[in-house]
Amino acid sequence: MEWPSLLAACKDALIGLANADALPSISAQLLVPGASLHLKAGAVLAPAILSVKANLRPDAGSTSGAILAFDHGDQQLRAILASADLTAMRTAGIAAVAAVELLTKKNPKVALIGAGPVSMYTDQALRHLGISDDIRIWSRDIEHARHFASDGPSDQKRVAHELVSEAVADADLIITCTPSRSPLVNLSDLSSEVVVLAMGADSPGKRELGAGILEVSTIYADVLDDALRVGELAHLSQEEAKRAIPIGLRLNGSQELPNSKPRIVFDSVGSSAVDAAVVAMVLTSAKESGSGTWIGLNE
Repeated sequence: MEWPSLLAACKDALIGLANADALPSISAQLLVPGASLHLKAGAVLAPAILSVKANLRPDAGSTSGAILAFDHGDQQLRAILASADLTAMRTAGIAAVAAVELLTKKNPKVALIGAGPVSMYTDQALRHLGISDDIRIWSRDIEHARHFASDGPSDQKRVAHELVSEAVADADLIITCTPSRSPLVNLSDLSSEVVVLAMGADSPGKRELGAGILEVSTIYADVLDDALRVGELAHLSQEEAKRAIPIGLRLNGSQELPNSKPRIVFDSVGSSAVDAAVVAMVLTSAKESGSGTWIGLNE
């Protein structure tokens, strides 16, 4: 996967979701002790690919799973893909698309909360876009944060922090990428015009943003209905939740949207439509390059 094509696929799929152009998709979660199994199925018409993903998300934060890719034109299973890196890169792609759309400040100060695969790929995507040369990193394990900070270009300012409050202080862009089940970022630590990309809360009980943040922010979501059930938006009152806007409407630029509050929060829970678009992109690239191994499951 290359960043230009990945970001384009993510953006197009988010716009399709908001415009109701995307094919109907399915998203469900099965809760088991210490983990949740995320099940997502989505499809695109060109190329005619249907993806079915099963990801096991332990509360500890690691992810394992697989994606079945079907050609729904000839009704055949065409590929099996490991889902961990693809999901992390898709999530990073969504974060990068949101950052480009929602940021107004040049060379923002960026805080990455979490030092796992999603943060790593998000860091790469932001670097590809040239968004910032000032990166702060926090992890529950300070050594992970320090290693993350040292693994970057020498012309970037990259600092590891022991406290979330230190990492987000004066930050213009905050990206949370953790499996936390209790708030990490507090309203009192945020600047008045910050953009927060909440990428981690995608299961019941997960929460990264503290009380009051959503209430004083303009709110966007990738999949609004899902975010209201399992994302940060699940912690809002029904009345407050009515303010949330699908980010695809803003990306499409076809209508004037309210932006009455200077702080902005983007709540991402992941989308099966984006999954299908990225899987289709990967399969097209693999076919062109002759990559992959034919295994003939239907023979």
